[in-house]
Amino acid sequence: MERKPADKDARPEQRQKDQKTLQKEDSEDDSDVEIAQTSKVTPLSDPETSISGTIAVTLSTAGDSTGDTAGDSTSNTAGDSTSNEAGKPIQKHPVSQQAVLRVTALLTALTPLTLLIIAGNLTPAKQGLGTHQQLGLPPCSMLYLFGIRCPACGMTTSWSYFAKGNWIASINTNPGGFLLALLCIAIIVISVQVVRHGRLPSHRIQKGFTIAGVGILIVTLLDWVARLQS
Repeated sequence: MERKPADKDARPEQRQKDQKTLQKEDSEDDSDVEIAQTSKVTPLSDPETSISGTIAVTLSTAGDSTGDTAGDSTSNTAGDSTSNEAGKPIQKHPVSQQAVLRVTALLTALTPLTLLIIAGNLTPAKQGLGTHQQLGLPPCSMLYLFGIRCPACGMTTSWSYFAKGNWIASINTNPGGFLLALLCIAIIVISVQVVRHGRLPSHRIQKGFTIAGVGILIVTLLDWVARLQS
């Protein structure tokens, strides 16, 4: 009967011990959870984090440079298109080159113009050739040596008719001479434009003059062969 009070006194102490043990276990579990969560967070010095940061910086830098390049190219394109619409040359020649170009174009324009003026002051020969002898020049060497006219025979006579406005007689005398006179008029006009603007004509115009020159040569040779057979 005396042991019962002792047992009753021992029970509360045992309960307190059990509660302290449970609190320690709970605190240990909480610390383990915090450690586990902390371990899941990647530290700043982790290689993966540094690599991803480097890639992000690189991409941002590339984007900025791309934007700048695109802006520059857009502005340059806009500037070129504006200059083209305004009719200004894309590439300007230096002043010295423009001066030489203008002088050359002026001489190019004056040469055929002078020849047309001289031809207009001559009297076309009735036989269709030999008009150039009025200038003190010798007769055609091919006609004098071999008795046949050369492809250029009748050119001066054709130009004389052309300058006087008789274009039908000019064609009948020498079709190549008539076409060459027309080409010279075009050369004079383009040369005057070069003198004004100080730049060469476009490649399309230059190509057109080349094709026209070849065509005139072919027409002259065909007319020469036809006259030899007649």
